[in-house]
Amino acid sequence: SFLDSDNEPKMTGYKYIKTENDYYIYENQNYIPYGFSYDYYMDYEFCNEYSDNSRAAMMLKAVLLTDEQIEKYGRLMTDIKELEYSGNTEDETSLLISDSAMELDCYKLAATSAVSFKRDNNGFTAVVERDKENLVFFSVPYDEGWSATVNGSPVEVEKVNAGFMAVLVPEGESTIRFTYITPGLENGIIITLLSAIILIFYAIIYRLVSRGKKAETSYPEGD
Repeated sequence: SFLDSDNEPKMTGYKYIKTENDYYIYENQNYIPYGFSYDYYMDYEFCNEYSDNSRAAMMLKAVLLTDEQIEKYGRLMTDIKELEYSGNTEDETSLLISDSAMELDCYKLAATSAVSFKRDNNGFTAVVERDKENLVFFSVPYDEGWSATVNGSPVEVEKVNAGFMAVLVPEGESTIRFTYITPGLENGIIITLLSAIILIFYAIIYRLVSRGKKAETSYPEGD
């Protein structure tokens, strides 16, 4: 059963909506849409101090960055270590891991999510609004085949949170475009075309040369 002994959902943040075709439908109240931004960051040393189960909760509080990324983007956010000794309140992020803290963390991230998000066969496009320059996070697995533009200009795709993607956007409204091309596909097409051209030229030259030569075949039995 999806319910506990008190007839409440076992997973925090889920609300019963209706029953349809013998299915019980619940809505995740803590859902975070694509394209949100963090106020805090953390490094790998700090993150590794938590258990595997707790790291997911910590990534709702702060984005996990490498030391190199912290040098580039740390100025845009606050180091989560500054919250280490702060208590939990109803409107402030803290290091406390609890159901109520998770609800607050999700609510704050969802408030910064993309104004619009559209997928297509080649990638996706998102429109975001920011009151300051910041990274925009997408819970899409990082891959070398992804490239991105912000307001039409190419930008670097950062691998954050141990395997997802983020891009830097300026203050104000920005249109983010992610495009995926299979790694090596373009080079493979070029190599294939060049090989086909070489093969065609070889066939043409071989035929021309063959026409200009007389057959020199001889048989032991004579003609």
